[in-house]
Amino acid sequence: ANEDGRADAPDGQYAAVSAGGFHTCALAADNTITCWGVNQYGQADAPDGQYAAVSTGPFHTCALAADNTITCWGYNEDGQTDAPEGQYTAVSTGGYHTCALGADSTITCWGYNQVGRTDAPEGQYAAVSTGRYHTCALGADKTITCWPALPNGVRWATGDG
Repeated sequence: ANEDGRADAPDGQYAAVSAGGFHTCALAADNTITCWGVNQYGQADAPDGQYAAVSTGPFHTCALAADNTITCWGYNEDGQTDAPEGQYTAVSTGGYHTCALGADSTITCWGYNQVGRTDAPEGQYAAVSTGRYHTCALGADKTITCWPALPNGVRWATGDG
């Protein structure tokens, strides 16, 4: 179903694309960001500027700016668009949290922290990817670490961010 236009990609040349819950954003060949689809929380209102990467979540979007800082926009009830200052090489938006790979190869996460989903483990990493409820990272040693690890028998609540 495309009632909301999320599949109506604009014409042009692009370097990357990220499909979110109800919207899509793309990094254009000129390093600007174009978004389309549902914009209920401003998640498709890409700010002006030059960017190196973009990542969309269900209701928010974050981008790695050309100066290696992070800019986020959209739904922010849990602080998921409150990007910390610093230098980064990658960003990944989750359900209600966001994580970024720092220039120092560490991971920083922010937003909704139920059971530790923004508590990134210490260490050196090469990549990060967030899901709705969890995050995984590729370590500098080529191993994968995921968090949060829920105790046996504990499950995510239905409707939880």
